[in-house]
Amino acid sequence: MTKRIIIFLTSLIFFTGAFLNAQNSKTLIVYFSWSGNTRVAAENTKRLTGADIFEITVKNPYPTDYGQCVNQARDEQRTDFLPELNGNVNNLSQYDTIIVAFPIWWGTYPQAVKKFLIDNRDISYKKIALLCTHGGSRLGRSVNDLKALYPNANILESLAISGSSVRNSENDIRNWLKKIWLL
Repeated sequence: MTKRIIIFLTSLIFFTGAFLNAQNSKTLIVYFSWSGNTRVAAENTKRLTGADIFEITVKNPYPTDYGQCVNQARDEQRTDFLPELNGNVNNLSQYDTIIVAFPIWWGTYPQAVKKFLIDNRDISYKKIALLCTHGGSRLGRSVNDLKALYPNANILESLAISGSSVRNSENDIRNWLKKIWLL
């Protein structure tokens, strides 16, 4: 009986601490969106968490034609070209958790997202969660690519949302945020 009480109290302390830590932590959502699907997912996440949000944009915008955009994205990945970005997040040190949201392009995050990650290596010791939209490849190799870029990062469970269902994904996002202690 005493053993069960000790286990119960220990569990209660652990979960209370985790809950309070989640409530006191500061989260930033960083997103890149070409078609608008990822923007919807990022804004839903912001609405649910109250987190700050930052959009990654490139100096030379991607073509609006899907086929041309796909070709450019492929060429950027093949040559490891990193596009020049507009602006940056000020004072990343104030955030405990970074949610990086993006569409899957050629099996991973777009080169614009990679450029942001490389330019902001100081997030490598933060908690990082990936939120991706996709056309069928789910997370692709994006988690492994992030681990290769930031071997010391605390990578939380990530979420993949099909582009065709992103407009109805609020419950999926809510459940994911609960799993990673951000709600």
